[in-house]
Amino acid sequence: MIASSRVPLRLACSSRRASVIARSIGSSVRWNSAYTWLTKTPHNIFPEDVVSSIPSFHETQSNAVPILLVTPSLAHWLDPTSSFVSDFMTKFHQPSQETPSTRHAVAAVVDKIPNVAQSHSSSSESASEEYEGVSLLVIEGDNLKWKAEPPRRIGDPAGEEPSLVVSVRDEGSAHAVGLRLANTVFINGKERTFLGMRFTAGDNGYVLDRCVGLTNCVVTSSEASVQPELSLPLHPVTQRRRVITGMGNILRQLAKSTDPSSAEPMPASTELEKELPRYIEENNIADRRVSVWALVEKPDIEIAGQGSSTQDRLTKSLSQGGKLHRVMSGGGGWGKKQGLLSLDPEVAFPAMLPKDQAVNFDQVFDPSSRLEEPLEMPSFLENGLIGEDLSHLSQVANAGDFIEFYVSVEPSSSHNVEQESKHYCFGVVSNAEEGHQAISSEEKHLKLVANTFGALSEKAITYTQPVLQEAAESTTKLDIPGCRVML
Repeated sequence: MIASSRVPLRLACSSRRASVIARSIGSSVRWNSAYTWLTKTPHNIFPEDVVSSIPSFHETQSNAVPILLVTPSLAHWLDPTSSFVSDFMTKFHQPSQETPSTRHAVAAVVDKIPNVAQSHSSSSESASEEYEGVSLLVIEGDNLKWKAEPPRRIGDPAGEEPSLVVSVRDEGSAHAVGLRLANTVFINGKERTFLGMRFTAGDNGYVLDRCVGLTNCVVTSSEASVQPELSLPLHPVTQRRRVITGMGNILRQLAKSTDPSSAEPMPASTELEKELPRYIEENNIADRRVSVWALVEKPDIEIAGQGSSTQDRLTKSLSQGGKLHRVMSGGGGWGKKQGLLSLDPEVAFPAMLPKDQAVNFDQVFDPSSRLEEPLEMPSFLENGLIGEDLSHLSQVANAGDFIEFYVSVEPSSSHNVEQESKHYCFGVVSNAEEGHQAISSEEKHLKLVANTFGALSEKAITYTQPVLQEAAESTTKLDIPGCRVML
C-alpha cells in the first residue's frame, strides 16, 4: 500500500540571563509595512517585550490596520482579558485629539512563524527554522475584506474552516496565498482563533470595544514588483507518463511506455509499487513511511529543459497550470480495483468570501450598514474560491494528461534575500508531529526582523499565480512538509 538603517533595539528582560537579538525598524510606519518577532523561548516572552519594540504611526488621518498573527504559545495574548492588543494599538497609533476615535485590527493564531535568512546576516540560524512568535502586516483598511462568523447553536453542523488570504500584486501580476489556521481547541476552547477587533480611544489609550469571530479575511497588498520563489522539497521517483483512464480522483491506468504517443496501458500504481520500495531501501528510511505527491500536467505544458533541477521543473510546471495532489491510497488489490491510485482532489479552499458576502469594517460591526455597490474582489475570488470553480475539481486527471510521482524530502536551508525589500513567506510546518516545542531555558530569545510577514500551517496552504502566456490564474494546494512560497 502507498501511502532596512538599523540601530540596536533593547527589550526589557525579566530573567537574569537575556539573549535578545533585534534590529531597529525606525520611528514611523508606512502603509504596507511588515515586521516579525521570532522566539525560541515563548514562555519567557511577555507582551511588553513586543509592545515596547513596535514603531508608532504618525499619519493620523490614515486608515492603517494591523494584521497580527501569533503562534499557539502566545495565543492567550489575544484573549479579550489580555491588554496586549489594546496596548499594541495605543503604542502603534498614539491616540490624540487629532486621531480617529475608532481603530480596527485583525488577529489570528497560526501554527508557526517562518524565518527568512538575510543575505547580510552572519547568524548561523537557518532560513528553514520555524519559530513561535508574532508577525505583523500594516495594511490600508480599504485593502481588507472580511466575513464575520455566523452564530452557531449546539448541534449545528460545523461551519466552514476559516482561511486567511494574502494577495500580493504589482502592475502586471497578482499572487495569492491561502492559509489554514492553527487548531486552538486545547488552548482556549475555540477550534480556530480568527478575530476582527474594534477599538475606541479612551483616557489612557485605545480600549477594545468589540470583538467578532471571522470566517474569512482577504488582505490585498500592492508592491512595486512581485517576484515569487517556491521551495518544494520533493524528489521524483517515477517517470512522466500519460494518463490513460481514470474517474474523479481515482487513477486507473497509465501508459506503460514513457513515449508521449504511447497508449498501451498498465495499472496506475505499477511503477510506483516497484520504485517506492527501492527508494526506501536506497535511502535507509527506517519506518518505511513515505508520503507521495502526483504532479498532474496538461498535454500542452512546456517542460523544463534537460539538466534543470527538480525545483525548476516543479516551479515551471505550476506556473503553467500544473497541480500537485497528495496520493491518499492505492496499490495492491485485485480485479477491477487492482493498481488503482486515489489522489487528493482538493486544489483550493472552498467557501471563500462570496462576492455578495464580502464586507468592510463598518458592515462587520454594524450589520445595518449597506454598500450601494458590491465590493470589488480579486479575480481569483469571483467564484467564492481561491482558484478555480469546484466543478473543475471532480476530474483530477483526464485521459491524455501527464503525471509524475514525487516523494517528500528534507527541506533545503537558505534563502538569500535583501533586507530593504519586503518579503511575504508562507508554507507548511516541517514536522507537525514535533508539536510546539520550545527551548527550556532561563534565557530570553527574541529576534525582530523588519520587512517580513508570514506564517506556517500544519495542514496546508494554497498558492494562486498568473499562468504564463495566458490571461488566466492557476491554483494548487501545497501540503508538503517544509514547503515555502516567498513573495
